Amino acid sequence: MSTAATDGLVALGNFAGAALLTDPVDLVAYRRDTSAATPGKPDAVVRPHTAEAVVEVLQRANRARTPVYARGGATMYAGGVNPSAGGIVLDLGGLNRILDIDLDRGIVVCEPGVRFGALLAALRPHGQTIGIVPSTAPAATIGGALSAHALGTGSPQFQSFGDEVAGLEVILASGERVCTGSAASSRAGYFQRYCIGPDLTGLFLGADGTLGIVVAVALWLHPLPEHRQTNSYGFADAAGVQRCILEIQRRELVGNIWYAGAYEAATIKARIGQAFPEKAQGPLPGFALAVDYRGDSGRVREDEQRIAEIAARCGGVPFPDFDAAYFHRLRNDEVYWYSFAGFFAMSRCAILMASVPTDRMTAFLDVITAQRQNYPQYPLGAALVMCRRGLHGGALAFYDEATQWQGAVAAMEECAGTLVAAGCVPYKTGKVWAAQVKGFGPYWGLLQRIKRELDPHGILSPGDLGLGG
Repeated sequence: MSTAATDGLVALGNFAGAALLTDPVDLVAYRRDTSAATPGKPDAVVRPHTAEAVVEVLQRANRARTPVYARGGATMYAGGVNPSAGGIVLDLGGLNRILDIDLDRGIVVCEPGVRFGALLAALRPHGQTIGIVPSTAPAATIGGALSAHALGTGSPQFQSFGDEVAGLEVILASGERVCTGSAASSRAGYFQRYCIGPDLTGLFLGADGTLGIVVAVALWLHPLPEHRQTNSYGFADAAGVQRCILEIQRRELVGNIWYAGAYEAATIKARIGQAFPEKAQGPLPGFALAVDYRGDSGRVREDEQRIAEIAARCGGVPFPDFDAAYFHRLRNDEVYWYSFAGFFAMSRCAILMASVPTDRMTAFLDVITAQRQNYPQYPLGAALVMCRRGLHGGALAFYDEATQWQGAVAAMEECAGTLVAAGCVPYKTGKVWAAQVKGFGPYWGLLQRIKRELDPHGILSPGDLGLGG
């Protein structure tokens, strides 16, 4: 950074609304997220405690042309928070207040640094919850989830985290504060997203902090389900699972499904073997579909029966061992998720998340199979999450960071290009999909024009979404 920028940050350290970190030891923890993307090297970390402090930081950074990277829980695996251009990491963890729980409007308003666990705990006494809770929720923040298009629990009903956002308060690179949706009218407040004109809320969802810094989020509330249960079904192959999911989605039998995932043979074998080492196992299914139902007990039973019938028509059979060995605990003990799923079985895990049309599920898996053959040194797994429409597919490469990092990154870059060629679309974009975003010519051109208008000096998260950096 320039001397002027550094002096400005030192002065900011005395500002009541923010803390400043410049010690190299403190900065080490802010170099990366959980992805395989290249770590950055921040010059300073600013941890604001008020929206006014965020305004001050952005105004000073904008004048000094200093990059600013917004950071929440850093649990994402796309490199979006990695400060590749140096500058300031804006740690939004200090903006962690729940501002309003409005049961009449069905809205909760909170700051971006609120952790999902804290929000769910605050809503529980009211009998309420939110629509989407990502699998990284024990550590993830609300702001990080909206910046990276989070998905997870709730996706079969509500699709993606952005679909559950009713409005935002955003601070632009210039320091200007803007409310979106109905809250653009201060007399109205948050109650409707689609009003006034274009959906400006959507500009900032999934934008990885490239267009503005979110300081308040309004989310829709939903009643806590009274009953929950999990079921698993085994299939001979992925084609049967694809047909089953397609029929469930076509018939819209997703009203009581809070999560559904598809699992490969290797995952099935590992989970069954770990859970029942002394139990003799016969032939195992080649694929599994596991479903987490939540809602009114009678309606859950009805949907369970309908889906079991669909599964049977597609070659599926009940698979209670997989539910007992893995899925039930996975869905009922959320803090257990990462360790039990084994995503970091080696030193690190490089993850690519893609949106997958349900009718292209087998094509997605064909790409994974080819990658395994081409790069056997990086044990590659696949994860598929069902949404209200379509799927989200994860390609996961396990590697030893000390010796295999560069090779694993190159392999995943090839995988990204192959997935796009197979009809999949980047998701949780950050930096790991930047090259592919640049390849979507007219779309990327429009994105660049919006970026220049909202952030003319390019200070916000340069490098993310292939914009600057």
